[in-house]
Amino acid sequence: MKKLLMAMILASVVFAAVACGTTTTASTQATTASASTSVTGTTTTRRTATTTIDAFWDKDANGTPDWQEEEVTLTYASWQHTSLDVVTIESLMVQAFTEKYPNITVNMQILGSGEEWDANMMVAAESGTLPDVFLINRLKNSLPYNIVADITDYYENDPDTAYIFPSVEELGTYNGVRYAIPTFIYPQVWIVNKDILDAAGVAFPGYDWTYEQAEAIARATTNENTHTIGMYGCEFYTRELPKVLKIEAATNAEELAIANAWYAATYDGVQFNYDDEIFLSAMTRLTDALTGGYCTQSLDAETLESWYLDPAFTPQYNGKVAIWREATWSVKNHFAEMLFDWDVYPGPSGVTGGNTDIAGISTTTQSPEAAYQLLKWMSYSEEGLLTRFQLFEDYSEQVTISANNYGYPVVDYGIEGDGHNLVWEAIPYGITAPGFVSPEFTEALRNGAYWVNKETVGWDEADAVAYAYIYQVMVGETTFAAIQETFQTEAMAAMAAARAALDALIDEFQN
Repeated sequence: MKKLLMAMILASVVFAAVACGTTTTASTQATTASASTSVTGTTTTRRTATTTIDAFWDKDANGTPDWQEEEVTLTYASWQHTSLDVVTIESLMVQAFTEKYPNITVNMQILGSGEEWDANMMVAAESGTLPDVFLINRLKNSLPYNIVADITDYYENDPDTAYIFPSVEELGTYNGVRYAIPTFIYPQVWIVNKDILDAAGVAFPGYDWTYEQAEAIARATTNENTHTIGMYGCEFYTRELPKVLKIEAATNAEELAIANAWYAATYDGVQFNYDDEIFLSAMTRLTDALTGGYCTQSLDAETLESWYLDPAFTPQYNGKVAIWREATWSVKNHFAEMLFDWDVYPGPSGVTGGNTDIAGISTTTQSPEAAYQLLKWMSYSEEGLLTRFQLFEDYSEQVTISANNYGYPVVDYGIEGDGHNLVWEAIPYGITAPGFVSPEFTEALRNGAYWVNKETVGWDEADAVAYAYIYQVMVGETTFAAIQETFQTEAMAAMAAARAALDALIDEFQN
């Protein structure tokens, strides 16, 4: 049955050329849509399904959203779908959308990935062939050139946006205007090599482990004789640990709210806080881990040759690292070569790192309301998420390799009356590792310390300053206490300069 359905999907795909890429057209008959329900936070009361359509979406008050009443053609572009020769979650989701809404045809527009994405987007803007809905590589790259539309009204008139995590809900805005929405969380998971722990006589941690436990495991499993590394890569100390320590230091509700609002690397939504004493504590722990030998940032080719007889050896994937932290979109490519007993863990102390993708609609779309609904379907709608996870299960062998990066929802629609959270219980990644679907893992995403450089103008520039100083500390050229004030001042100056430069570009091109 699965092969037959796949054949039917592929047979329904028609290819046509569009602008600086190729498009795939998908349009079929619809199935009857079911009303969705939702909840605020994690309470057990879900919104009652209703057939009443908000006047914002149904201006003629006939009971049908206006965007469903006319024939519409949209284009959709994602760097997770870069070839016409493979089936991806993105293409399957577009197919399902057109089945649900038969008045809408969606052309998948190929714009490439990486560095070519923004270049191809500019070509499309200049030629008048922008996709209607698209992922956004960097918000700052789209704003000056009138590429991405203001979707504030659509967002504010969509009741489901109330269920987006507070930790990510502000992402995609600039100067009070919403241009994009967060789509999925792509976590930085921790891989635990259970064989190494077992050999060292170290008990396996629970999914509710703490950073103190992670450090204890790293110490106990580091073995200079066998060149076994306890912890490989030390970014945790400067990215997620500051938020962990900030939460631990909170003494009242106000301080806890401030701590919970932190993203990665001390960013609080307005500025970085490298001058906070919490970051000094994190840097002290980093220095201790490096000098204590239980965290190794990296190994050069000469050391790899000496230790493992291969200058290209990757110790973590070849079973020589006890614990390490890595993005899902990266580590997934190595699961097949990890020939040891392993599991996925959330971030220590209940704070997982990661990043989000963001997406928006173009200023040139002829059907902005329908485009917004496609944007929502491809990201945070309850029915869209349930459809996505079912498709992942049905076609796991294909989509795991071709552009599925273990994305997690940015929303929680809550628990039904029978005690089930439909969306979060539908996440199918447990077929890869049980830790992917543990309650502690999902809760640590809600509390995540995210790297929000795509969404935050000036983040990359501030981070470049920060990295240079952190590197000096890591190699022993200086101490963090000696440079803390300069560190903060220069990082924030870099962010301010980036924002001023963007504002000047916006003024130049739009006024």
